[in-house]
Amino acid sequence: MSMASKDKKRLAILSPIPPYPPLAGGTAHINQATQQLARFYHVDLYALAVDPTIVIWGPLQACCDEVRAFGRTQTKPRGLALDPPAVHQEYAPALHAHLQQRWATQPPDLVQLEFTSMAQYATLAQQYSIPVVCTALNVAFLAQIRRARQEQNPRRRLRRWLGALSLWRYELLTLRRCNLVVALGEADAIALRRWLPQLSVRYIPSGIDLGDWPVCFTPASENEVLFVGSYLHPPNVEGALWFAREVWQQVRQIRPNARLTLAGRTPPPELTALATSDIRIPGTIDDLHPYYASTSLVVAPIFWGSGVRIKLLEAMACGLPIVTTALAAEGIGLHHEQSALFAEDSAVFAAAIARLLDDAALRARLGAAGRAIVEQKYDWNAVGEQLHQAYQPLIT
Repeated sequence: MSMASKDKKRLAILSPIPPYPPLAGGTAHINQATQQLARFYHVDLYALAVDPTIVIWGPLQACCDEVRAFGRTQTKPRGLALDPPAVHQEYAPALHAHLQQRWATQPPDLVQLEFTSMAQYATLAQQYSIPVVCTALNVAFLAQIRRARQEQNPRRRLRRWLGALSLWRYELLTLRRCNLVVALGEADAIALRRWLPQLSVRYIPSGIDLGDWPVCFTPASENEVLFVGSYLHPPNVEGALWFAREVWQQVRQIRPNARLTLAGRTPPPELTALATSDIRIPGTIDDLHPYYASTSLVVAPIFWGSGVRIKLLEAMACGLPIVTTALAAEGIGLHHEQSALFAEDSAVFAAAIARLLDDAALRARLGAAGRAIVEQKYDWNAVGEQLHQAYQPLIT
């Protein structure tokens, strides 16, 4: 073992999901962040899974000292009944016991908790005087407030607001136990600083591996429109349904030969029922590269949520033009007419898509501008350095 390797500090990462394969935004971020941080630290990676026996680790097996998965244990609610469901689902006694045993004799120098729902483990780290970082891939209470504001049904709207209150209470109580919170979105960082002014919050965006996502866009590609997003994430389901029902026929009236692909993991029945000759819903796919390479443009009709949309970074890295809502592009640095087209209602969305399909030069210009933004701000090598520098004051 080299002296440099001996001098590395030890980092324990706790994730509520297996980070590999990186088929959704959250797994893509955790997968790449772990590999980047392994450049600077000895990493122990622990993940929760429905079935730990079938978890695969891919490249994480080689770059981490220890990788272990623990089953999600269905427990009765602990504490107040107001705690969010994810808090109960992600409290795993087996993981808790393993960490107690290991940290009693070999505590890491730093613990990193992925998603705010895992911030509940900060209390355990505090017992061993281990500094804690929480990665806020999104701020759940902010996302739920946005969802409540979108809801038209009074009864469901009330439930959304109660859910937002539960998340607000939980996140404000648990995040204050962390030494640092890394927010992936600027709006998330601003919200946390407002409610927790004494908390150390850093905005460090997610990134993209430019080697994995080379430019593949062909400006000559016509008539192909692509939406990408995991359908395990409710904003993606609602956005895809709205787009297929409210926007797509308007696009077809202008461009009768246009075709739409709604790509993503686990499409729900109400979405697959919309498949027609001009709407393709391929179901769960492991490799998006062929879809990016054959499309004319990417759409992001997302109206609530928080954090950064990794799929938009992928599309930008591929050099693809984008039609997006302002919220979907939040924190990425896209600007209307300069690096993307923005739309907030069905008519404007349809008109923007038709305009791009009719203008190959505009598609090429916007796609090149998006790629330049990714190269300047979201290269994972640079993001990994930012994370390392942010962690140094906690462990030195």
